[in-house]
Amino acid sequence: MSMVMTADFVRVIQIMILIVVGLLFWREGRQRPHLHRSSWTLLLVGLVLLCGHSGIELTEHEAQEQGEGQISLAQLMELLGLGLLLAGLFSWLRGSTSLREVERFSNAMTMALARLEINHQELHDKFQRLFAVSESAQDAIIACDATGSIVFWNYGAVQLFGYTSDQAIGQPVTRLIPTRYHDAHQAAMQRAAETGVLKQVAGSRFDLHGLTREGREIPVETAVSTWTTDQERFFVAVMRDVSDRKQQEAHNMRVQQSRNAISALLQMALEPTSLLEQLEQALHIILNVPWLTIESKGSIFLVDEETQELVLTVERGLATHLLTACARIPFGHCLCGRAAQSGQMVYSAHLDERHDVTFNGIKPHGHYCMPIHSRGKLLGVINLYIADGHRCDEEETAFLQAIANTLAGMIERKGVEQQLEHLAYHDALTGLPNRKLLMSRLQRDVARAKREQLLLAVLFLDLDRFKAVNDTMGHEVGDRLLVEVSQRLQSCLREVDTVARLGGDEFTVILSVLHHREDALKVAHKIIAALTEPFFIGDHTCNIGTSVGISFFPQHADQPEDLIKKADVAMYAVKQRGRNSCLVFDSDGMGTTELQS
Repeated sequence: MSMVMTADFVRVIQIMILIVVGLLFWREGRQRPHLHRSSWTLLLVGLVLLCGHSGIELTEHEAQEQGEGQISLAQLMELLGLGLLLAGLFSWLRGSTSLREVERFSNAMTMALARLEINHQELHDKFQRLFAVSESAQDAIIACDATGSIVFWNYGAVQLFGYTSDQAIGQPVTRLIPTRYHDAHQAAMQRAAETGVLKQVAGSRFDLHGLTREGREIPVETAVSTWTTDQERFFVAVMRDVSDRKQQEAHNMRVQQSRNAISALLQMALEPTSLLEQLEQALHIILNVPWLTIESKGSIFLVDEETQELVLTVERGLATHLLTACARIPFGHCLCGRAAQSGQMVYSAHLDERHDVTFNGIKPHGHYCMPIHSRGKLLGVINLYIADGHRCDEEETAFLQAIANTLAGMIERKGVEQQLEHLAYHDALTGLPNRKLLMSRLQRDVARAKREQLLLAVLFLDLDRFKAVNDTMGHEVGDRLLVEVSQRLQSCLREVDTVARLGGDEFTVILSVLHHREDALKVAHKIIAALTEPFFIGDHTCNIGTSVGISFFPQHADQPEDLIKKADVAMYAVKQRGRNSCLVFDSDGMGTTELQS
């Protein structure tokens, strides 16, 4: 009886445990059915079998007596129940482990998604800031893909090229490039797409030409870079309009070239060359100023004050007709004469009615005619040729005015030099060569006579009765008389001959390149006749004469000083014989002999 009660108590306890465990597994399976459905099923079946084997075990006690050596049903159910229970526990434990991993993974994914959302927001904020910066930039920022299609266009690009973003994006970037550069651009794009060569110029800047919507070319400073995604390469260019900078650079270059030209003129003016040579060099300098838009021909005229004409002094590239027609231009005639008359620059863009000098076949052209002034005095005119239709440029006219002022200083300086040289080598009263210039020319002519075996004569003249005129009529009349004497002497000589005033009333004549000795006597008689004629000085009539002594090279001497001394000796012999005649030096030292004509 007690044994039966104990078995019943054990069975009740087992059934309660099975119910509690089953409820736990059922609750777990309800909460996570996708993980524990198979596990709690195995556990419940195993527990049911274990509970069932207890009831069967009591029945088997009654049957033990019949066959104790056979495996009972209770034992079989117990074994099967234990097996299912173990399998369910194992499955449940494994599922519980997977659940923890899933939870950890889920937590990690949740955190990653949160961070991704934060990064996405930060990226969006950065993009908005970058976009705002690019839109506020004054430079044009343009991006295009490997095909050359524009994919980004900021407000700076709108301002620079004139296209809106809608008009530009999707269009070929060649729209912004002048046609003559298209081939070079395509080649560079292809090379960059293939090799990434643009990376080599990253950070560097270079100048290009851009084309606006209106078709106007503008200089742009450009920086180019490139980047690559998994599928495609992109290019970005930052462009800046440098028109103002280029204009300033061009202006600075013109200023420097202008300074160089004026500096060259000033340096040339200091060289010991003639005015003609200096004007030739000056015209060459002017015509070769790089920035001047003038043709490579022109001329410089100097003023003839006596005739009030412009004299063609130097020229470059003028037609033969012009060399004759423009040799001397009266004031007011043609463009250069008008510039001289008005004292103002004359500009002509075409061949107009002011072109008084013309000829058949003359080509269309224009002129800059710039007068050369110094302290209100006209010295000359610069005549430059320009292309037909050329527009008058203020910078060019300002430069030409500076050139004219520089030439004025050079001409004046050379004029002063010539005056000083004239004073140094000429008599201040008569303008005839003085003793210094006489000796220089005589040395030159003697050297030539030696070299070419020529005959040369020296005539020494002293005026007769000049002292009486000076004493009775005054020095002013005497000075005027000397001036007229010098004019009559010059009229008796050839251009190759020289007459000089040695001082007082003494003159010396060099007769170079004579063929016969008699030629010198003829000149001497001509001089005596000319000076014997009366001179009318104001209210006074002056009658004078001259005594002439003659020496010959190489008969009497081969040195300039000796020739003059011996002619002087012959002249004093004439004075002793009655004056107003001529004698040749006696080579035998016996005085002088008269050379018969």
